Amino acid sequence: MLTGGPEVRDGDRPTLLAVSGGADSSALALALGRRPGVLAIGHVVHDMRAKKDAEADRRHVEKLGAGLDLPVHVEYVRLGKGNAEENARRLRYEALARLAGKAGCRYVAAAHQADDVLETLLANLVRGAGPRGLRGPSPRRAISADVTLIRPMLRMTRRQAEAICRRAHWRWVDDETNVDPGGSDAPLRAALRARVLPELEALRPGAALRAARGAEAVGDAVRVVDGVVGGAWTSMAVELKDAVEFEREAFSECPAAVREGLLRRVIRHFGDAGHDRLSASTARSLLVWIDAGQGSRVVAGVRFELVASVLRATRA
Repeated sequence: MLTGGPEVRDGDRPTLLAVSGGADSSALALALGRRPGVLAIGHVVHDMRAKKDAEADRRHVEKLGAGLDLPVHVEYVRLGKGNAEENARRLRYEALARLAGKAGCRYVAAAHQADDVLETLLANLVRGAGPRGLRGPSPRRAISADVTLIRPMLRMTRRQAEAICRRAHWRWVDDETNVDPGGSDAPLRAALRARVLPELEALRPGAALRAARGAEAVGDAVRVVDGVVGGAWTSMAVELKDAVEFEREAFSECPAAVREGLLRRVIRHFGDAGHDRLSASTARSLLVWIDAGQGSRVVAGVRFELVASVLRATRA
């Protein structure tokens, strides 16, 4: 259904499978099987790992592609400065979109599954995220003008993916950056995967699948709020050459979720691609200031000013 359902012929939905070599993405390729001309494999090599390990993963993916009679397209990326995890994610999707274009594919299939969703929910919850951070990943979204990302494994678990690999007698590779070294300073996602998720599954079997369904429901609610935010922006926001203004009283009368959405939209208006990373606590403190404060505040590269009855936003 993610690519049009039974009414669409396979030849009309060529898809690039994003394969890292791990159990999840290997299971995705193995489950879809040999469909040359319809499927291809895309592999992105980045410099977060030692070169010999990254090249070993590439060769492993190429071996999988050869066994399935599928072409393998590879691109190398350098992360550069900044948040390594965020840069890796962004550059990976950009590279996959380019590889899809070269392979003549309209879709990129990623192997995110229910355990990944639960890890993300827990990580975002402990950092104080609001509803946007507690929604599930979208089953499909555009990653370029011509390429759509799909996630067909969100109703599966990591254990099920590993079972597919074992049944096919395929040995997947483990990324050492996902290994939990132990201790309180361990990377959060690795610690959640190794220590927390197994305990949750033991206490409540099927926890990841239920959490993924709950995240879908939150995502539906967020989309409803986004629609209300869009209407409020159309009716309330005054877009000037270098500023956005709201009538302060009308802004303050909106529900908190709508006001937070308007703040995020203001930040996006001024070009900050990280607007969705605005923490819920920062957004709430800004809303409290707008209701009772004076002067100005700078948040995420945007200066908010309270001038008489007007809330004014400009690039900082």
